[in-house]
Amino acid sequence: MRIKPKKENLISWIQTYVPEKDLFFLSPELIENAKTCIDVILLPIDELYDHNTYGQIEYVNGYEYWNIKNATHAVVADKSWIETLPVEEQYKILSTQVKTERGLTVPTEFIIDRLNEFPANYIVNEHVVIQRQMWENLSQSLKEYLLTNMVYEWWDKGDCEDVPEWLPSFLKRFANTFGSIHGANCFAAVVFSISEGQQEWFLYEWTQQKTFMRKLQQYNYIINHSTELQKEDVVIWKDDQGFIQHAAYYLGEELFFNKHGQTIFNPWKLISREELYKEWQDLTLEKYRKTVLVQKNINNCNSPLK
Repeated sequence: MRIKPKKENLISWIQTYVPEKDLFFLSPELIENAKTCIDVILLPIDELYDHNTYGQIEYVNGYEYWNIKNATHAVVADKSWIETLPVEEQYKILSTQVKTERGLTVPTEFIIDRLNEFPANYIVNEHVVIQRQMWENLSQSLKEYLLTNMVYEWWDKGDCEDVPEWLPSFLKRFANTFGSIHGANCFAAVVFSISEGQQEWFLYEWTQQKTFMRKLQQYNYIINHSTELQKEDVVIWKDDQGFIQHAAYYLGEELFFNKHGQTIFNPWKLISREELYKEWQDLTLEKYRKTVLVQKNINNCNSPLK
């Protein structure tokens, strides 16, 4: 089957897709001009990533920090700032956003049917560069059109397996659906699953590797070297440095509950074992299995003998 975002997803995404403050990532040749501008804040790139505000998930996901290349600084600006600049300066800054490969730059081929509805000054190098004020000025239907096409072309085509009748009820609500909260990732999907849905908020957490491994221990999961999978097993994939790059929850009958990424555009899906293993075949696979702890009655050595 193939899923697509629902109307309520799109309405929610429109509100959160573009952060409140504009960020512009700069290559070294643009730094000097930015230093003289008193209306913005210029941050070294490492300071931006560690910032209490701009290091939050909506900025990380919106601007896709993990993709950014050849940028040494970032300008933090009010949403109206970019349009106060001369057209030539706007073009230099906006074209640099495409070159640095940050998020919120959409290839024009994804939206070619309605490209003429986007403001011309934001179309550079065959991309539409999205900033807050520009986004606010687009029509509702144009925003929905862009988000729907972008998800399909860039993030997820929506291919997934049908929901079987036997799927646990706590997963049926979420299987093959898109979310509305930034940060929910593969680790969170697994932790929610091994808790059997007892803590729904686990599903929406931006869960990190150490936290994930602690939760596996708390739910009595240990590494298992069997070549066979059992229902409720957890499968993880590690890179050469030992970092966990992905995790998924095995449902049985060759199906996994899975989320490929931490953005709102990555749905929770039922995916086949074949497809999942193919996606991560270049990494090292490990399996974890839940153990049954048996408490033994042990006589207290200090108690009187009877």
